[in-house]
Amino acid sequence: MTEIIQFPSPAGLVALRDLPERPELKAWYSGFPNWRHKMQLAPGTLSVCTGHPGHGKTSLMANVWFNTAQNHDLGIVVATFETHPIPVYRKLLRQFHAGCPQAQMTDEQMHKADDFLHDHYRFLLHPEERPNLPWIFEWALKGGNKLDVLVIDPWNRLESQRHKDELETEYIASCLIDLRLFAVRNNCHVQIISHPAKRDARYRNDVPNLEDVSGSKHWDNMPDQGFSIHRDEFYDAKTHARCWDASIHHLKSRFEELGYPMVFDVRLNPKTCRFETADTPV
Repeated sequence: MTEIIQFPSPAGLVALRDLPERPELKAWYSGFPNWRHKMQLAPGTLSVCTGHPGHGKTSLMANVWFNTAQNHDLGIVVATFETHPIPVYRKLLRQFHAGCPQAQMTDEQMHKADDFLHDHYRFLLHPEERPNLPWIFEWALKGGNKLDVLVIDPWNRLESQRHKDELETEYIASCLIDLRLFAVRNNCHVQIISHPAKRDARYRNDVPNLEDVSGSKHWDNMPDQGFSIHRDEFYDAKTHARCWDASIHHLKSRFEELGYPMVFDVRLNPKTCRFETADTPV
């Protein structure tokens, strides 16, 4: 009798009838109505988000995950190495919760926001600021911690574990395989935020894609989903007023339940400090 192989690790020679059905992907609602069925996130998958420095990768995706945590009562682990948890990341999250600038919050709004953050967020801090991937895997699950989302921001701040004779593209492939296995085995979503490689100045106004991430073509072909955050302008050349508009490019989706390639216009509402779809009235 053929041994039944348990998903998600089929191995050896098996017949289709001996394989269990793949669990249905249950997409989370990110709080943006226009994105439903076009760009969704789900547990058990791996995504990569890129964009030029300063274009809002961290803040926009932080807003997406905050909304998702609210809607689905998720536990989020953030390994943030450029945006310090206190005061910067905390300020972002407090403002998402209260819907106003931190300076305008009442004591009650501040306490409610901090209670929510305590219940739903954990942060990974390396004592020497030299984290590597095995360390992240170990500490994300430390003490039986149950997580639904792991965000690593940014990838280039991780200490490389690349062997002496290992090509960079081989190392990236190995890391992405490990990250996806971590997502599947722990039924969580893993998101990597990564800067594109340095390019000629003439490309700095172009929207980067996953192939532009430094190190390997595998950044494009191995993740389940890919995103790119881009801003055309930072200020109005005539009035010198700040521009709040941005776009999020859904570059790829391996599973149809998570949508298909599209571009969505968003903007940061300075009154609420939240990102909104561009057709939302201010």
